[in-house]
Amino acid sequence: MGMSKSAQAAYKKAFKEKQKRRRGHWLLIQKGDSAKEVVSKLFTQLCVLVLIACAVILGREIYLSIAAQQLNSTLKGLYDSVVSNMSGESEMLPGAQEMLAINPETIGYIKIDGTEVDFPVVQGADNARYLTVAFDGSQNKAGTAFLDFRNELTAKKRSDNLIIYAHNQRDRTMFGRLKDYKNNLDFYSAHPKITFNSNYRSDEYKIFAYFVTEALPSQTAEGRIFDYHNYLDLSDRAVYDRFMSNVFERTQIITAVDVKYGDEFLTLSTCSSEFEPSRFVVMARKVRKGEDPDVDTAAAYLNPDARQINWNLV
Repeated sequence: MGMSKSAQAAYKKAFKEKQKRRRGHWLLIQKGDSAKEVVSKLFTQLCVLVLIACAVILGREIYLSIAAQQLNSTLKGLYDSVVSNMSGESEMLPGAQEMLAINPETIGYIKIDGTEVDFPVVQGADNARYLTVAFDGSQNKAGTAFLDFRNELTAKKRSDNLIIYAHNQRDRTMFGRLKDYKNNLDFYSAHPKITFNSNYRSDEYKIFAYFVTEALPSQTAEGRIFDYHNYLDLSDRAVYDRFMSNVFERTQIITAVDVKYGDEFLTLSTCSSEFEPSRFVVMARKVRKGEDPDVDTAAAYLNPDARQINWNLV
């Protein structure tokens, strides 16, 4: 016996309502859902929100990374395009003039041939500002390479040990490429020198040591760290000797580059990934007047007696 027209209409209406309730069933809480279904949907909604948040964060990280790379590429091109032997009365390097026009806190330009280390260096009023501020003043987690605010670097005076900080970026920008030096003779042999131009002159530095070190006293058995970042003035012979003793105790590599009291030094400092917090430090000595700037990398070898981290404390 067939249904009446009114029954058929009621059936169709009920069927449509059922279909309507099913739409969005996997996510939206609807009238009539059981307690189990409500809990399941709430969990699903939470997962969706987490995925959206992760996508937003990842997207922003990628955007900031690309923005930092593009900025560095632009600055490199601008710096390299300037003729280094510009005539005139100015004592300042022409490349520095270009950088200062963008950022008046420019203090120099650093480069390690064949690597991503190729960008300007600034000096702020403290060692915090440029951790999250790009060279052009925009906010960026990649920050800017900066000279320790306590260092002196002018046309007529400079500290004995210039310390430059930059982030250890995963994409190997900033000081992210320095990690490749770790216990790696081949990378050192290919990149044994650093060029650092102040605003007034260009200098080459020979890398002679690099090491990972603790950042907190609680990470050491002695309860004190090697505060390499506080050795800016090495005019006192005892201070110099203590500094070098700590450096050679820790260095992962022994090189043919000699150092002596009265030399000028460049220290690159970045975060390290062995434990949190830790630092990776690369040290170089300025090429002396009249010295051959080439480095005998064949004489270098990994240091079997390098001081090791106390893994029970970090």
